[in-house]
Amino acid sequence: MFERIQVEADDSILGLIEKFRQDANPAKVDLGVGVYRDAQGNTPIMRAVKLAEEQLLRTEMTKTYTDSHGDAEFCRHVAQLILGADSTALAAGRVSTTQTPGGSAALRVAADLLAREFPEKTLWLPAPTWPNHHDIFAATGVRLASYPYLDAMDAPDFTAMAAELRRIPAGDAVLLHACCHNPSGYDLSAAQWQEVLEIIRERELLPLIDFAYQGLGDGLDADAYGVRLLASELGELLVTHSCCKNFGIYAERTGCLLALAADDDAKTRVRGRIAAIARSL
Repeated sequence: MFERIQVEADDSILGLIEKFRQDANPAKVDLGVGVYRDAQGNTPIMRAVKLAEEQLLRTEMTKTYTDSHGDAEFCRHVAQLILGADSTALAAGRVSTTQTPGGSAALRVAADLLAREFPEKTLWLPAPTWPNHHDIFAATGVRLASYPYLDAMDAPDFTAMAAELRRIPAGDAVLLHACCHNPSGYDLSAAQWQEVLEIIRERELLPLIDFAYQGLGDGLDADAYGVRLLASELGELLVTHSCCKNFGIYAERTGCLLALAADDDAKTRVRGRIAAIARSL
């Protein structure tokens, strides 16, 4: 039966990595994947990570199952990292956090949530965006559309972006990059985030914020500005967060899906649905 499977097209990023390996130029620099490397081309392990591993070896007493939301202590700390320890949403108990295998898995859980609960809605992606966004969401059957992020010269075009966001049908979902926009690196200013907030309110949109690079732009708190602004002013949002890059633990695949709900009843509903999706995946 396997002979019926079509040959998969080469991955452009993986192909670029292979070309880099084959290039004999000693001054080459690999910009293909968002991975930190030192001057020698190595991806070092942070001292804090090594200390944490040593502590686990000394103190870990069990490797039994966690529930479908993962390690509760991890979720509590990462929620504070994302929203800030003084978050009113956290204090009000409106936040559900679910541990996932990296940011990609968080995106997949969010995609399944949208596909199963809101099949009539469209998810709007920035153009351009991380190519895997399209594959992850398309795999679940989520309807996709795009809004402009860059102009024809690959420069930021917030005027066009805002105009298109204002035309999105009420109640649809919109994906936003929290910081370090992939692939351009261009981020929204504080004033632009404020305008995006106003548009989301006006159109009653559901924001899905991809937060893969916290701390690698302007700092842990500065990079969270847009997320924290929307969380403090809106009733609902989703955040997909990755620890792979800012902890330098790429191979560990660690992340979470954070859901903000308007009240405890809504949080219980969405948290239960996310747990069911995570378990099946």
